[in-house]
Amino acid sequence: MLKRLFFIFALIATTVSCDNETQSTVENEVEVKAVDSIQNYKGNFISVGNSAVLKGDQFVFQVQLDSVTADLKKSFNEYTLENATIVPVEVKGKVIDSKKSTGYSQVIEITEVVKIFAEKKPANEELKK
Repeated sequence: MLKRLFFIFALIATTVSCDNETQSTVENEVEVKAVDSIQNYKGNFISVGNSAVLKGDQFVFQVQLDSVTADLKKSFNEYTLENATIVPVEVKGKVIDSKKSTGYSQVIEITEVVKIFAEKKPANEELKK
């Protein structure tokens, strides 16, 4: 009888101690968040001929010329700009290492134009041209 009582007590103690370990490991788990590879970049979009550069305070990237970049250049016609080759913008893009040995070491692939920091031309001015 004493052996049975001791066995039941040991079984309950083991079960209770295992339950506490399971709960503590669940509480210590940390939620891992994925980092978005598409980031916002603010800087001057500098375009000369068939090349373009995005220059910020801490970076200078060569801009990959594609349809998004072409649309960005076309949209500059809607804005009043002091200098058409240097335009302050905010864009979303992915920065990759350049495969070319000459030029800039990193290239930005612009995926979205967030904002162009210039005043839009009035509707009347567009009609005059």
